[in-house]
Amino acid sequence: MEIRKKALSILKRFFPLCWRYGFSVGFWSVVFPFHKLFAPFRVFFGTKKHKTIFCYLLEHYSSVIENFAKKNVEPGSKIAPESTIWVCWWDGFDSMPPIAKACYDSILRHAGTHPVQLISKFNFKDFISIPEYILRKVDAGIITVTHFSNIVRANLLYEHGGIWMDATIWVAQDISIAGLPFYTLKAPAPKSSSVTLARFAGLANPVARINDDTPPQTSRWSGFLLAGAKHSIVFDYMREILYAYWKDHDDQIDYVLYDYTIALGYEYIPAFKGLVDGIQCSPVEKFEMEKNLGKKFSKEMFSQYCTTPFHKLTWKQNFALYNTKNQELTVYGYLLSLSSAEVLGQLQLEDGK
Repeated sequence: MEIRKKALSILKRFFPLCWRYGFSVGFWSVVFPFHKLFAPFRVFFGTKKHKTIFCYLLEHYSSVIENFAKKNVEPGSKIAPESTIWVCWWDGFDSMPPIAKACYDSILRHAGTHPVQLISKFNFKDFISIPEYILRKVDAGIITVTHFSNIVRANLLYEHGGIWMDATIWVAQDISIAGLPFYTLKAPAPKSSSVTLARFAGLANPVARINDDTPPQTSRWSGFLLAGAKHSIVFDYMREILYAYWKDHDDQIDYVLYDYTIALGYEYIPAFKGLVDGIQCSPVEKFEMEKNLGKKFSKEMFSQYCTTPFHKLTWKQNFALYNTKNQELTVYGYLLSLSSAEVLGQLQLEDGK
């Protein structure tokens, strides 16, 4: 019965995907999850899915890409010491879970001369203008809040410049990227087998070239941390290709559509590629701290994290302040101990203490 249910679920996905995006996209998008059952074929499955989606987007949005590929970028625009740091939590600060509040607190502590602006559903229209057809699709639930935030960040950075940071980025050092024309978190790609899947799916590890099947050594960009000057070609392109896509579609070809659009820009827009390639690589993998949030805190381990300023965490998992076996402080508990009393107070209420 369970197998039958799964088969019916797959068929329900398969036919709509084929209708909207063609047989290849539908077939490989449905087959891809089976890599978990057929480990020797995981790279093959990932490659096929990646290429079909990449080629679909390239075919349908080549005019957008070609328009930006022809543009010359004048040097000189840089991230300024007073550029705004943009952070978004759709329902506002009070609705943030403790880890997001702790991360936001770390951003405030290390912002230096950068003003920090929290964006929410209550104020985003004060800063940017979004086409009405996009807003209608957000109101109808066609575009989710998560995916709408991709459009919001592209617009904020294009119209104002500055630094976009997801609310779950923990900052370990004073932010010092002023003077750069562009910044994103570039980091070593993890060595686990899932890297290939992530890379070919367009997740954390971006594509190199469409016919390059070798696992990446470096995750070249991070959509959760982007920075640059006002009217940068990167953000102009990102908002225009997302506008074009959502004008044509009422759903996403893939959850990581955003990374696929970045990959297209990197591949075919020379100025875009030059800005990305000019970023130095972090010495620490960007999800390293996240993977150890529930482990015992130690100064030695934590000092390794502090060799790089930015770490992506998650609010979608539950972690304890203390290890239940020995009542030892966890990395999660230590992070919250550094943040404001309001964060700790909320956590104690949630734990019933």
